[in-house]
Amino acid sequence: MAVPRRQRCHRMGICRCPPSHLISLLLFLFASETACRPSGKRPFKMQAFRIWDINQKTFYLRNNQLVAGYLQGPNTNLEEEIDVVPVEPHTMFLGIHGRKLCLACVNVGNEIRLQLEEVNITDLSRTREEDKRFTFIRSENGPTTSFESAACPGWFLCTELEADQPVSLTNTPKEAIKVTKFYFQQN
Repeated sequence: MAVPRRQRCHRMGICRCPPSHLISLLLFLFASETACRPSGKRPFKMQAFRIWDINQKTFYLRNNQLVAGYLQGPNTNLEEEIDVVPVEPHTMFLGIHGRKLCLACVNVGNEIRLQLEEVNITDLSRTREEDKRFTFIRSENGPTTSFESAACPGWFLCTELEADQPVSLTNTPKEAIKVTKFYFQQN
């Protein structure tokens, strides 16, 4: 015996409502969602990472400059972790963990430089053009990672072969005098 459609809907927990109720619900949900995310901001999940180059040099701060070197014994506590805020897949902001310092690629005269800028990493936005200098593209090759500047394509985060030298950028990542491959491990 066939069950009338109205009874079938109620048995399955489905009920019809006027389209105006559905539109009101959707508008309410949309308004709630946008109220939780201010315009221009993205939901983020900041994560801390350890970073060291393929020659085992770790990052640390010396006179407010990011340096790569071999830290041993009591100096191992000088190692800086890197805060990462994803912008898009494989694209991220990089900052010094627990500090308001972010890595930025800047053009000074005719020179491309890596510098630390005093800014809170969570205040950056992928939609603001002025924040592009803080954006890096992460490329993985097996166990290693390289970081290319989004603001200055072709320029990669690098360390020198010699220890205790500033972390910088290079546009010749294949040259043997610069190290552009890093191990990047989430804490």
